[in-house]
Amino acid sequence: MTQQGSKRYLLGIDVGTTGCKTELIDIDGVSVSKAYREYPLLFPRIAWVEQDPEDGWWRSTVETTQEVLAKSGVPAKEIGGVSISCTNALVPVDEKGNPLRKAIMQLDKRTVEEARWINEHLGKEVFEINGNRAAAGGTSAPIILWIKKNEPEIFKKTHKFLWPGGFVIQRLTGEFTMEWSRASWTCLFDTKEKQVWSEKLCDGMGIPVEKLPRLCPSWEIVGHVTQKASELTGLAPGTPVTGGMADTPAAGIGTRAVAPGRTFHVIGTVGRPCVVQARPKFDSRFVNCCHAVPGCWFTLGATDASGLSIKWFRDLFGQQEVGLAPFLGKSPFDLFDEEGAQSPPGANGIIYLPYLTGERSPIWDPYSRGVLFGLSVSHNRKDIIRAILEGVAYSCLHNIKIYEEELGVEVKELFLSGGGAKSGLWAQIHADMLNKPVPVVQVKESEALGNAILAGFAVGIYPDMVEAADRVVKIERVYEPRMEYHERYQKLFEIYKRLYIHLKEDFYSLSQIMQG
Repeated sequence: MTQQGSKRYLLGIDVGTTGCKTELIDIDGVSVSKAYREYPLLFPRIAWVEQDPEDGWWRSTVETTQEVLAKSGVPAKEIGGVSISCTNALVPVDEKGNPLRKAIMQLDKRTVEEARWINEHLGKEVFEINGNRAAAGGTSAPIILWIKKNEPEIFKKTHKFLWPGGFVIQRLTGEFTMEWSRASWTCLFDTKEKQVWSEKLCDGMGIPVEKLPRLCPSWEIVGHVTQKASELTGLAPGTPVTGGMADTPAAGIGTRAVAPGRTFHVIGTVGRPCVVQARPKFDSRFVNCCHAVPGCWFTLGATDASGLSIKWFRDLFGQQEVGLAPFLGKSPFDLFDEEGAQSPPGANGIIYLPYLTGERSPIWDPYSRGVLFGLSVSHNRKDIIRAILEGVAYSCLHNIKIYEEELGVEVKELFLSGGGAKSGLWAQIHADMLNKPVPVVQVKESEALGNAILAGFAVGIYPDMVEAADRVVKIERVYEPRMEYHERYQKLFEIYKRLYIHLKEDFYSLSQIMQG
């Protein structure tokens, strides 16, 4: 690794689904200071999920950046570069970058009909060019079509459609951009070959290319911090800002997933079991996207309610742990871990389907819903907590099995990161289910670290990203599988898969009844 003069620090920002994480890291990967701000998801109607870009994404970026600089005491001029990753969402903005409405989030399911139309009329072309299928909330094109149909005045006024990272980058630099990894999720981008907006797809959907931002690779310096942004954030004017990346590639870089064959699972609000590929290998059951590492692609499983499942339990049924945790110097999730560990593997016969907001990989069913199967009067909250953790791990296993058995990927170990990786119980459950070692990285919220590594690569501090990630990303512990529990989980996993098959038609029927 090299040092560029006095530029000894890098800033990573992750604009997540429920909060913004900002971390200042030195060039050896040591965290100097970090900050977090939570912001709410908005639910204006059933199945609609929105967020306020100004009050959520931008304000949190400003406040967390101010905080890390103040806590660290590091002069802003010593920060060599900034990189921003983000969740999946879309917001229309005017020529000054002001939002014209609330952002529509990846958990939103209002665009089911638009996604169906794309898949029926252009599905083959979208898959061949972009590598993905249109999905409600999870891809941009259905959102754009929904706004065009239902909010025509907003569509007409839209200068650009921006992703969360692009919204923050525009605030920092004045530039309207979208990098390749996030563009891969739009159903409008040539993921496989040219890395450009596909005129064929845009024309087929009636989406003007000029309403889409300029494309760039993640490692390009797209702009520099303006004087106005400097006054708000405390960053030095002229600080380089990279193209950034989607949150999953950021977490991947921060989990050593920087070379073909490396596999990892990020347990965030959304779960993401992923494998790095040396070439695009499209499969319609997964999200296929460009990586933020030159010459690499991702095969990505997206499971919608992973961390969200345990957060849902906390909010509805965890008052006991929420009240007790501060007195014990722990978080409510630490207490859930302790309780769940008192239930045996298999949760005494409870199986949880984690489909609280529908599901993407590998079933792609927006109508599916969460299920606790096998309840009896003998069960207790410890069993339910463990069943929730196991259900999320089953959803990971569901994807990994397809990687191995149908895509020919040799999964030797599964690196674990995200907020859920703080749970030793959850990590051990993964190891037992997969029958593979599960290394847990030291920095669980790995997106900010991944951003720092990308920023260092973009400005020339790190000449090689693989070498940088292997040196900078530290492993906290490796969880080894236990065969006696693996065999039990294999049998339960078969029931897990059959439950969805048995309930699929009922999920759809229920949705039609509830829609009136």
